[in-house]
Amino acid sequence: MEKYRSEFPHTELDMVYLDHAAVSPMCNRVKTNLDAYIRQAQGEKIGNWFDTMDMAVAAREKFGQLINAPAERIAAVRNTSDGMILLARGLKWEPGDRIILHKMEFPSNIYPWWDLQPFGVELDFLDSDLGSVTPEDLERIVTDRTRLVAVSWVQYFSGYRNDIRALADWCHARGIILAVDVMQGLGAMQFDNEISQADFIATGTAKWLLGPQGVGFIYITEELQEQIHPPHLGWQGRASLMEFHNYDQPLKADASRYEFATPFSLGIWGVNGALDLLLEVGQPAIENRIMELTDYLVKQLLVHNYQVISDRSANVKSGVVITSNSDPKRNQQIFDYLHKNRIYISYRNGNLRIAPHFYNTIAEIDRLIEILGHL
Repeated sequence: MEKYRSEFPHTELDMVYLDHAAVSPMCNRVKTNLDAYIRQAQGEKIGNWFDTMDMAVAAREKFGQLINAPAERIAAVRNTSDGMILLARGLKWEPGDRIILHKMEFPSNIYPWWDLQPFGVELDFLDSDLGSVTPEDLERIVTDRTRLVAVSWVQYFSGYRNDIRALADWCHARGIILAVDVMQGLGAMQFDNEISQADFIATGTAKWLLGPQGVGFIYITEELQEQIHPPHLGWQGRASLMEFHNYDQPLKADASRYEFATPFSLGIWGVNGALDLLLEVGQPAIENRIMELTDYLVKQLLVHNYQVISDRSANVKSGVVITSNSDPKRNQQIFDYLHKNRIYISYRNGNLRIAPHFYNTIAEIDRLIEILGHL
């Protein structure tokens, strides 16, 4: 994996970046595509809309390869929030319909549903220390009006990885829609759509997917698509989009109907480069490397008397490791000191969050541990 370090120029600087659960550094393949777009826009081919549309098609195909789903079930969006809002606003709700959420979800998987309450939709919140959601949890809170369960595959504040297939089986047996925020797992671990059977997934690409900020994707089943009226209607969602004055025409047949207008062109070009890199390295190899690095990290943290808050059991661990000094009040000071020494992690909910990617090294983990051991 270390041969790919040259894809990341920041690795040549005196710094250690272990914060991919926040935002990824820009890799060379993203920059190469951005540079190509900019060269065109500055004169080579100023009207490059058709090239951008080709890039959008390629991005959907590559994202589909990443999650083992047909490209026609994929649409580009701006971010996870945008994807979830599309679902929340596209479904037809009745007063008294209910949605199940975990109370510690990242806000991108709360506010789209929260905003439905003025229409009479009611929210039921689960609670657990690490954000785990199980069929047994759902059974205790479900009602005959529950229409949707929204959950994160990997919880941002704990690194806990939920069993999406188990949740999908439970939901589908009751006619309930399962929507999944995959942003904290996708790109770090293998996600097979055929296995997961989620009805809807949404993600941005700026974390583990190594893409630009402001571009993301959704996956939607054909059955669910039939229930969703696009909350935004625009010319690019139409079947014959170049027939500008043919207003009374159908929507596109596939999920690209939700790409209603000119996309964030730079983002579409850039994310193609990121997806090329991830597909070249391969998700199994990436996951194995991240698990190797995080397992080593956890062992070293325990040696130095740091608490490991994340559940590191084989079936629930992820690339996100949450830790704390034995005196939690010192975590902010530790974070500030690490930042001052150009070691980048996150401070979240009073704890320290460490998230290495596949190109990171054991030596970089050791550099982090060396400083933590003296604090």
